Amino acid sequence: MLKCQSIGVKCPPYNHEGIFEAEDETLKSFFPDLSECAVCMSQTPPKRMDLEEDLFQVAALTLIDKGPQFNPSHKSGANFRSFIRVRICGALMDAKKREVKLSHREVPTPYVPVNQMSETHTASVLQFPDPQADFEDRLAADLSFTEALPQLLKLLTPGERKVFDYLCQDWQHREIAQTLNLSKGRVSQLVKQIHVKMTTAGKRLDLNF
Repeated sequence: MLKCQSIGVKCPPYNHEGIFEAEDETLKSFFPDLSECAVCMSQTPPKRMDLEEDLFQVAALTLIDKGPQFNPSHKSGANFRSFIRVRICGALMDAKKREVKLSHREVPTPYVPVNQMSETHTASVLQFPDPQADFEDRLAADLSFTEALPQLLKLLTPGERKVFDYLCQDWQHREIAQTLNLSKGRVSQLVKQIHVKMTTAGKRLDLNF
């Protein structure tokens, strides 16, 4: 059974007072805590150190999604640490369980890297059916996206980059999942991570998101 077996290791503090807002500076302050949880879960038997970076992304997305739901005035009197750590730990455990079920997370498959595609072909990533359609439409409308693409790609993990490359070739989530030996849920999660990273970085680069 996959469960936390880090005996004697204390969970990170997740210090926060009042209402939680998922702003850049607030999120950055939690990076050490998120990293600690990701490392802890990757080392929990069965050890999967290769998942550490992906687990960090899962923890970050959980914080962004669940953090604002914290009610400091709730009658339970629970503090933010008590509220968020169980949600982050649960999300990490679920993510690792899914990966452990797959004997191989990715299989060698020929594909065309983004940096070898034409601008028209690259832009096709903005047209695949996905819940983040508004995000892709905004990117497609911004001509500076192609110029900024090399810098944006540096933010992606190898797994995210490969998913992004396949999306650029008009692949569906189902096809990507089958080719990389991943679940469709995992592919959707990677797409969401790509969306969050590129949206955040795009704003810093003054793209019109």
